Amino acid sequence: MSASPERGPDLSMPAWNGPLAPLSIAAYVTWLAIASQPLAPYLRGLKALDARGAVAMLALLTMLLLFVLRACSGDPPLRLRRQQALVLAQALCALLAIWALPDAGAMPVLLILVAAQVSILFTPAPALAVLLVANAVLAAVLITRWPLAPALGALFSYFGFQAFATLTTTYARRAVEARDALARLNGELLATRRLLLESTRGEERLRLSRELHDVAGHKLTALKLQLRLQAQPAAEPQREALRECLRLSDELLADIRGVVDTLRAHDGIDLQAALAALVPALPQPEVRLELEPELRVAGLEPAQTLLRCAQEGLTNALRHSGAAHIVLRLQTRDQGIELQVEDDGAARSLPLPGNGLTGMRERLGALGGRLALELVPGGGLRLRAWLPAAGSRA
Repeated sequence: MSASPERGPDLSMPAWNGPLAPLSIAAYVTWLAIASQPLAPYLRGLKALDARGAVAMLALLTMLLLFVLRACSGDPPLRLRRQQALVLAQALCALLAIWALPDAGAMPVLLILVAAQVSILFTPAPALAVLLVANAVLAAVLITRWPLAPALGALFSYFGFQAFATLTTTYARRAVEARDALARLNGELLATRRLLLESTRGEERLRLSRELHDVAGHKLTALKLQLRLQAQPAAEPQREALRECLRLSDELLADIRGVVDTLRAHDGIDLQAALAALVPALPQPEVRLELEPELRVAGLEPAQTLLRCAQEGLTNALRHSGAAHIVLRLQTRDQGIELQVEDDGAARSLPLPGNGLTGMRERLGALGGRLALELVPGGGLRLRAWLPAAGSRA
């Protein structure tokens, strides 16, 4: 089925560190401006390409390629070590290009690009260590070319720019993380609101059906009995009128029973709108809902439990799986109701249970349910939350 119009906020803007993100485009422009100056004489044929020039050109092109590869790696923690290795290789390429070109000009500015990435992918202590080592190598190269005072002045300038880039990217990342956290919270609030609204509607339907059945139905039945008693000794004209009253009372009683049956048919809580509100409006990964149309959960507590399981499973898949597709299913199975969150990510082994999985298992167990995790053939993970038939109605 398709998602309800009421969904989480639109998060379709490029990732802060994606290959086409604004910061990445600024990095491409910076690289082009820095690399073109010392390489222009070789490219124009004004200077013969010697060994050092070839090393510098290869190092610069390799650095650009490594930057693009890292930007395409995405955010999942499964790829963090790969991204860190790519950034360290960029630092090595930048230093190699600075060393290979005697007239490096503004080439040390490339380390600012490295610093911006290091501040995101490393914790503060390792990030500082990487920058100190890189700047120590840069200092050694500059001191061999310039007098000590100008070399140290230039080194402090470059380090200051690196610090500025580090702070800028750190604040950019925190802003995106805050935006994503607010979006998740907003989706959870929307889902909870829809769940509470559906619970209120269900309780009102139940109250109305009981009132119609217990009050109006019983009084109409008593009225029919009285009409039958009055019709037996009555004269023929009166008897005909009483028969008409009996017929109308029969029809009215049948109509009331039909209304009660219709209200009873919608007993329970419809989770479809609440689950749809959890789905973020992201182009990637694609989240597909497969919800059994007439399935309803019997009470608010089991409905809340299934909603929290869907929320936890969807959040884990979005954050950690690196999947292109995620499927959220709700269906009747094994005389109960089952919720599935399945992704086609990179999982090759079952994750260790953390607080989220433990909490889901405890909530399901309190209602007689169970939680299972299983690997999907070809890669990916499937979470299955099941509740017995007492907690569902189909």
